[in-house]
Amino acid sequence: MSIHTSPVPDRRTSVVPMVSWQSAWSTERILVLLALGIFLIYGTFRAFENNLYDTTRVTTAFANGVVPHYLSPFYSPPIQNWFSLPFGLSAALFLLIFPGSFRFTCYFCRRTYYRAIFGTPPACAAREVLQRSRYTGEREFPWTLQNLHRYTLYFILIFVAFHWIHLFEALRFKDATGATRFGIGVGTLVFGLDTLFLSLYVFSCHSFRHLIGGVLDRFSASPLRHRLWVGVSHLNERHGLYFWLSLITVGLADFYVRSVCAGWITDLHVLF
Repeated sequence: MSIHTSPVPDRRTSVVPMVSWQSAWSTERILVLLALGIFLIYGTFRAFENNLYDTTRVTTAFANGVVPHYLSPFYSPPIQNWFSLPFGLSAALFLLIFPGSFRFTCYFCRRTYYRAIFGTPPACAAREVLQRSRYTGEREFPWTLQNLHRYTLYFILIFVAFHWIHLFEALRFKDATGATRFGIGVGTLVFGLDTLFLSLYVFSCHSFRHLIGGVLDRFSASPLRHRLWVGVSHLNERHGLYFWLSLITVGLADFYVRSVCAGWITDLHVLF
């Protein structure tokens, strides 16, 4: 049960503090809308483009004839290599459904866009911008679909595993003789950041925290799961930070791969 803890304002009290607070909050709403809007527009464009997502598929002249093994995270897992998709559809149109549903049903994300788009709820003790006659939370359609978040977690774990696979593949380069060599390129570092922050975002998830230890009645019977739960709980404190960092780095990784494939930039690397 929520308790209204803010004092009842005196009618003679100046409204300047409230206006100042609302102005700061409006700035945050604009920044959130811009960030999410740019990512959605870019991700939609890349999904329909269906090109320039795999450095091994292009004929761009790479430095010293060395071809890196970079695959855009928007096209991972590489189902385009496993199946012939109907009507020449982009694999990203299918793949982005899963990380997209995980992100937009995420507890942090939906709190963020509820406030940014609908202007509500601002906070427990703050006055709401939109006055509603009847508040039902997420108990009515379509908001009940937010409860699917716990199930989208199982799918996103598969995506995390493939991010790690592609990170290790990003350590392989094909030299001018066609031989495969170990190396580290700028793209490898970009993929490393993407994989790291996606892993931190997923493993700090509230649903993952519940899966690890929240379902237990007694921690004393499972000391290992208790230690894991404590570790995930520490990560969960920065879940919002990991959300934004992973959103930025996954877009950066795709943009980097596209830039290399298009010949806009040259991937710098060191081979061993």
